[in-house]
Amino acid sequence: MEYTLEEVLTRLEEEMPSLSPTAAKVQELGNDINCPPGDLTRVIKLDPVLTARIMKLVNSSYCSPAEKIVSLEKAIIMMGLNTIKALALSVSVLTHFQGVEIKNIFEIEEFWKHSLAVGVTSKLIAQRRGVDKKIIEDYFLAGLIHDLGLLVESQFYPEEMTEVLEQADQMGLLAAEDYALCNLNHCLIGKALGEKWGFSKDLIAVLLLHHESTISGPYAEIVLTVHLADHLCRTHGIGLALDVAKEMDQQAVYASLGIPETIAEEVLQILPDEINKAMEFLKT
Repeated sequence: MEYTLEEVLTRLEEEMPSLSPTAAKVQELGNDINCPPGDLTRVIKLDPVLTARIMKLVNSSYCSPAEKIVSLEKAIIMMGLNTIKALALSVSVLTHFQGVEIKNIFEIEEFWKHSLAVGVTSKLIAQRRGVDKKIIEDYFLAGLIHDLGLLVESQFYPEEMTEVLEQADQMGLLAAEDYALCNLNHCLIGKALGEKWGFSKDLIAVLLLHHESTISGPYAEIVLTVHLADHLCRTHGIGLALDVAKEMDQQAVYASLGIPETIAEEVLQILPDEINKAMEFLKT
């Protein structure tokens, strides 16, 4: 069998449906920081599932409003543009992969446990870095979706991925993938999926580069934040850990992000409670 990116692109086109029209339109509108809440309201009202999720979330402990919110437009204003974008995309992605079976490769529940933990950890690191509250949910979403390429890879190449898992602890995940799949890996596949689904450029960068510890450019901060969050969650065995976090020492990553290494202990102490809170964001 040939393992090429061209084959992956063809199979994504043939086998992977597009995101829901509502999620795609919300992402499009959300890219305009001056988008009027009324425009989003008109789009979201067409999707009763997303509408219900927003109303449930805005009235939950996640937002803790002073009084019950009954207006969708008021909920959108209160939650903010980026939170609505993150929720719409999360719902669409999770719905798409709901019920996916990864037989004899890894436990899907452990995959999502790790993904959620990386999302929450990324958000906590971003908060401690003083990232603008308006974009803080971007960090949660980036961590949540960083390993989507693994799901597609396991669906497309189940036999090869069994071999990858057998070798990952010794070789490291990327090296094992490159060996079994002739230089194809979950980062390249994740990037291809993100492009098919119209993800923003920062999310695509995270899908492609989250194993890199030394990068520069406009998306370096969010990529390195997710990289560090992934490293912390894997080294502490939170959810699925396909290797033992073989990246080099993370000192340079802390320096690039301008944070002390002691932040890891702070984040890990409150992580369980924050994960439970984040479940409000994702649960149906």
